Amino acid sequence: MSFTVVLDRYLNESVTEYGAILDLELRTTDHKYQNEFNELLQNDNKDALLAKLVDSAKVFLKNMGDNAFEPTANLYINTIDSLTSEMDVDVLGPIESAVKNLGVEQYIASKSNVKPTSVISVLSNVFNFVPETSRLRVLILQQIVDLASRNYLQSLLSPTIAKNFLCWILKVEDADTEDVRKLANQIFAEIYTFNQTEALTFYSNLLQNENLESAFNAEDRENFVLKALSAKKYFAIKDACFSSKLNDPALAQLLVLVQTANLKEFNTFISTSEGKSLSVKLDLDTLSLRVKCTAIPKILETLSEESGKHAFGYEEIAKEICVSGAEVEEILIECIQQGFITGRLSQPEEILYLNRVNSAYATNAPLTAEEWQKAGKYLQKWSVTIDGLQSLIKNLISKNGKRMLPPEAIQIFHQQKQEMKEQMQKERERRQEQDKQENIEPEHKGGESQTATAEEVSVA
Repeated sequence: MSFTVVLDRYLNESVTEYGAILDLELRTTDHKYQNEFNELLQNDNKDALLAKLVDSAKVFLKNMGDNAFEPTANLYINTIDSLTSEMDVDVLGPIESAVKNLGVEQYIASKSNVKPTSVISVLSNVFNFVPETSRLRVLILQQIVDLASRNYLQSLLSPTIAKNFLCWILKVEDADTEDVRKLANQIFAEIYTFNQTEALTFYSNLLQNENLESAFNAEDRENFVLKALSAKKYFAIKDACFSSKLNDPALAQLLVLVQTANLKEFNTFISTSEGKSLSVKLDLDTLSLRVKCTAIPKILETLSEESGKHAFGYEEIAKEICVSGAEVEEILIECIQQGFITGRLSQPEEILYLNRVNSAYATNAPLTAEEWQKAGKYLQKWSVTIDGLQSLIKNLISKNGKRMLPPEAIQIFHQQKQEMKEQMQKERERRQEQDKQENIEPEHKGGESQTATAEEVSVA
């Protein structure tokens, strides 16, 4: 087994070491690679040397074990970089050839003993080596995603690739939009299998970016909407104009009704032939429950402000969302699980004790005049709070460096505590002195008795 530490060294040393590793791993006779590389170096035939090095990358997956693969591949990249720098030629051509030799098709065809995670690690190093503006980065990402997909390693795509994909792609110059689209769709599909919310967030950011908007078509957007509406956890499509970019008018209308949580019109729409046609693509019963859940926060918030109470009977809520009392509990449980509201349900009393409505799940319905007034009041209260904080900060800054006495109540408490401590110490000392006196008195009495007896004996 060989291992390689890549150092910033002279080209000759790197080439010699690389040739020695190939001879060891491929078990060649007479040091074939090392001798060939050294001969080309001595003849200063760098063009032929570069061609030999590029061709040698074909043996990585086919002939190497997992332990030797990654360090050898890293040494190869370093050697190619050093050689092309001396030749003053673009390094990206040879690097691209190496990347293609590490693709998923070659990996499967070679029946390699190299772990797919090791190949992905090398490709990641190459990705970081290549300039941010190079189109080669798109190809490398495609190879990584393909390997992860074929080897059930979808979790490797998150969070790094999902989080940085948009930033990476925007820096690539003259990237092929179709390649970007296919790659983005593949990443979305792979991540969706194990983390729906992260996948939807990833794709939503791409669709909302003005620089990538033209890369995606109506079919891509419809697929995104269907997955968002079918997700286990509620995902809000905040773009109010998103429906206008869909080719399917029925799906576009349904999306608007879901976004605005218009329960009455939603129920009417899904009972029409146009609405029923969507049952092939969506579970309308589950979606109906979702719309009821998204409507409830606003209903409860309105009821709470009008009545000033935070406890609501099931029947009262059922009346507002036009369902039977028996259905309310299931809907409220779903609301709590989805995070729309926080509260406690009392099944015997059939009452919801509301703690808070989560405003993050607000619908896309336009605000009414009353809601604008309410928002103005909230902003006014917030402004007063900010003014109070600023005043407090100014007072603290003005007193900076001055010793501030604690409040009077705290001073009295510490004074009483100190007095009590001193009193207890005095009492302890008094008791110790008393104990000493009690121990001394019996000794004195015994001494007097012995003296008297001695005197009596002497007199006798």
